[in-house]
Parts: sequence; C-alpha cells; structure tokens
Amino acid sequence: MGLAATSAPRAAGWTRTWDLLFALTTRELILRYRGTVLGYVWWVARPLALGLLLWFALRRVLTIDMPNYHLFIMTGLFPWFWFSSAVSESTGVLVSHGPLVKKVVFPRIILPLSVALGNAVQFVITLPVLVIFVLVAGEGARPMWLIGIPFLILLQLALTTGIGLILAPLNVFFRDISPLVEVTLNILFYASAVIFPLQRVPDDVRPILLLNPLTGLMVGWRQVLLDGAFPGRDIWSAVGLTVLAVAVGAFVFRKLERHVADAL
Repeated sequence: MGLAATSAPRAAGWTRTWDLLFALTTRELILRYRGTVLGYVWWVARPLALGLLLWFALRRVLTIDMPNYHLFIMTGLFPWFWFSSAVSESTGVLVSHGPLVKKVVFPRIILPLSVALGNAVQFVITLPVLVIFVLVAGEGARPMWLIGIPFLILLQLALTTGIGLILAPLNVFFRDISPLVEVTLNILFYASAVIFPLQRVPDDVRPILLLNPLTGLMVGWRQVLLDGAFPGRDIWSAVGLTVLAVAVGAFVFRKLERHVADAL
C-alpha cells in the first residue's frame, strides 16, 4: 500500500516533467520562424548558403582537387549548424528564461534539454534535403543509413545535451561564458574536419584533432552518408568524450541548479 502510494506521485511527477519538456520544445520550434514567409526554408538556408560560398572559394578559386567536394562540404555543414546552434542557445537558455526560473518551481534541467532536443528535431526535419543532395549526385541509398544515421543523431544529441548542461548554469554566474562560446565555436569550425578530410591532416596532428568529439562525428557522418559504412574507429573518441560530457554536465548542473534562481 505504501509503495503504491509513493510510486503514484512519482509517476505523476515524471509525466508532468515530460509534458513540460514537450511543451517547451514544441514552443521553441513554433516561435523560431513564426511570422516568416519562407518558414522551413530558413532552416536549410544557412548551411546551403555557406556551403555554396565554401565550394566556390575552395573548389573554384583555390582549386582543391577533390571529387564531389560539394557533397563533402554539405555533409559536414548540416551537422555543424545543428551543433553550433544547440550549444549557442543552450548557453543562454537559463538567462533568457530568468523570470520563469525565478518565479516557477520546476526541474530547471528541462530548459537546456528542450534546446538540445529542439535543435535535434530541426536537424531531422532538414535531413531529407541533405539526403536529396546525396541522391542527386548519383550516390544511391545505402542500407547502412537505417543504422548509422539514428546512431549518429543520438550520439550528437547526447553531446549537445552534455555541453549544454555544463554551459547553461556556468553562464548564469559568469556572463563571459556566452561570448567565449561564440569565439570557441568559430575556432572549432576550422578544427573539426568540417571543410577538410581528416586523411589529409599530418599523422602527428590527427590525434590532437580527435580530442575534439566533433571531428569523429564529422568523419562518421561522411562514412555513413557517402560511403554507406558504419563509422570507423575515429568515432569511438567521440563516443568516449560524449559520455564524459554528459557525466560532467549532469554533475555540474546538479551542483549549481539550486543557486541559479538567486544569481539571476
């Protein structure tokens, strides 16, 4: 009797938490481009525009000799924009929702989780555009897509969640975190094999780049989408670092959450 009485409120609490997470995630997606004429098009405009610019600059101007370089760029840019948007938005999510955090009692972890999940949903919605690019270029659909794509989506979602759980509470106490993140993202763009193949990096530098989990993810996305193969050994550095990010993020957020409302 006592056990049943205890489990019922706990189940109700989890239900309310999931309902709130769903509501915040859906609200963010709806508000993101509400009032715009093109709507969904803007979700894919940024990677497409930057991809075209990079293709022209690197392939046509600097004459990089690499077949299907436009596909190479696109398969890096789409995941990159997912990562950079999720990290940027997660960093400021507690500050931007300050009035809600101070006045309403709820699990604050829902806010960075909703940002991570919302950006993942946005990526999934835009993924067909990337797949169309691959198919139009003559690359056929691969059976490995059914396993590799969900695996990489879950891995990158976990990575963005872990990083968001670290940065969101830290940004409440140290407002320099937000501009520092923007600078760091600009550096990571050129240190994550987004626009160059990892195989062309000198052997002594490659292990350093793999300390960045995005490098393994970028390589993994191309192996799945372009080669039709499950990500190779480079992905395991990303897996290990993602597990570390989630563990550290959960610890940091749990320690700082109780003080966030007072600091806002």
